[in-house]
Amino acid sequence: MLSKTVRSCLKSSSRSIVRASEGSSIFYRQYATEGPSIPSQPKEIYTKLSDSKDPQRNPFFQYSWGSWLKNDNLKKQQRQTKFSIEGLTSFFNDLKVKETDTLTQPKENKGIYILENNSNKDLLGETNEKISVKSIASIHEGKHHRIYKINLNTGKNLILRIPYKLDSDESIASKIKSEVATSDFLNLKLNLKVPKILAYSPSKSNIIESPFIIQESIEGDLLMKKWHPLDPDSSETDKKLKEVINPIAKFQDNILNITFNQFGSLYFFNDVEPILQSKLPYNDETDDRLKNRWRIGPSVEKIFTKDKNKLSQKIINQYNGPWDASNPISLMESVSEIELENAKHKLSLLESESGGDVTESKELLQNQIKTFEHLKKITPSLINSKSKSIRNVEDLFKPRLYIPDLDPLNVIETPNKEYYFIDFENSTIKPFILNNYPNFIAYNGAKIYDLKEDIPEFEHMDPMEKQQYEFMYYKTRNERIWEIELNKNKHNLIAIASPHLKILKSPYLQALDLKNPKDYLYVEGSIIQLQAMWDTYVANELVNNKNSNSNFPIQYDENYLDKHQSDLSDYQLETVSSPFNATGGWIPQDMFDTLKNQGIIVDEGNGNYKIETKKVLDNPPPSSEEESK
Repeated sequence: MLSKTVRSCLKSSSRSIVRASEGSSIFYRQYATEGPSIPSQPKEIYTKLSDSKDPQRNPFFQYSWGSWLKNDNLKKQQRQTKFSIEGLTSFFNDLKVKETDTLTQPKENKGIYILENNSNKDLLGETNEKISVKSIASIHEGKHHRIYKINLNTGKNLILRIPYKLDSDESIASKIKSEVATSDFLNLKLNLKVPKILAYSPSKSNIIESPFIIQESIEGDLLMKKWHPLDPDSSETDKKLKEVINPIAKFQDNILNITFNQFGSLYFFNDVEPILQSKLPYNDETDDRLKNRWRIGPSVEKIFTKDKNKLSQKIINQYNGPWDASNPISLMESVSEIELENAKHKLSLLESESGGDVTESKELLQNQIKTFEHLKKITPSLINSKSKSIRNVEDLFKPRLYIPDLDPLNVIETPNKEYYFIDFENSTIKPFILNNYPNFIAYNGAKIYDLKEDIPEFEHMDPMEKQQYEFMYYKTRNERIWEIELNKNKHNLIAIASPHLKILKSPYLQALDLKNPKDYLYVEGSIIQLQAMWDTYVANELVNNKNSNSNFPIQYDENYLDKHQSDLSDYQLETVSSPFNATGGWIPQDMFDTLKNQGIIVDEGNGNYKIETKKVLDNPPPSSEEESK
């Protein structure tokens, strides 16, 4: 039976859909704003399940939430998420509801892996007929995935996640395998609130014809709705900030309770090489069902997949672990080594006759190589893992699970005030001391703890200048609340808040956060920054100093430092003066259409656009009086 809503919609659709033998239809629901006239009305498109070539389906798979100023066609093509609707419906038709407490490895069937412990009526619902798909709605187009909601004839909803083709097939497969295993670990071992996963496939070799994850749909609101990080100080603000920070801090506290035996990422037992299956991921497991459920394999941290499409998987496997728990330096060195390998390989392609389709210039790649050689040289010296000056240093270097996307955007608050966490892609096991704070709370700028005491002239500043200092104060305040919670929950790990440790690990963290080709300048800058304090760090045994002298590991000359400062200043000016540079040239679609209609965005052809500065001046934002009209 079709729902009343779907049946009523079908009355105004073609009769062939009403009479479809499959007994169900698919509609595409577009939640992105289509323009100023219809900012909130979804668009629905219906298609027969038997008609796989129906052109009406195309928007169901095409990226539509934004456009890019450069290479728009390519970037949208990479984000197409075409899959077989017929294959998806067939998968559910063949699925059987099972009630079992037995834990087995995911069962493979024609390229699809099913977690039978989750194939129960709580997740799938009950029916006397075959399970069937009533509708599919596209509900979100994220940075790395497109999210669809599947409505079943049992009344249950599920989430279908399709990854974009931004990385190699091997990288996508590894990330899916590891993310599913990590979610399974959080659920079964730590009993945390995460969506239960029904099925997944690491490749397109299945009837759905795409890699995917199908998981539980959690109803509720994103915690981000409550996040107001720049609200002025008050008891109410303090309460609201903690309503967001505390649940995330508690979740982190729970995942930090387990220390592992290696650095790397979690996988199911059958998904790692036989040589890795003999090594337990952690000790003292008392539940026999879990002893051989997970293992530690190669890291899927973003550094080993992002912008590595030109490296073979064989080369990547030389650097992505896993690593022995007694050797954290090798994990740190792998970051500089893979970036160095990547830059050298691109340079060799660029110098070949074909050019290798490399977008970076020869000079830029040579500069990258120089920086990553510096990073490789200094990495073994950065942090002394045996330092007596670092409180609880051994605890800080133990392998612990790190989830990079802990964020209010990835937390769903249910009507019962339960907090469900989603998105564990790129999770890895590494020393806690090498982690950064979650992005929503992290602040690397100058700290201001009290506006009046730290900035004596604050009261006499103009409003614009005050806003700048207020921003710095609020970011400092929010990070401080996070650190207070960390100290409360894991006092033995609070040394991570040390400003000196933050400076020492900055080159490593900057390398992990490369977004643009010129970001190597920030890596070099963070290395140069260490030079002034190096003697002090050596004297206090904060760094590894294997030589008898305290000389800085890298010898810079004045010309190199002057050029770096000049290049960095130019890059920062380019960044702040280029519209949408912070988003990589991406613009929300409704804004893009408006600016294009105004002539501010001009089509240069081949998926490239430019900003017409003169038009910006000719079309200033409306005054408050005009807006009120």
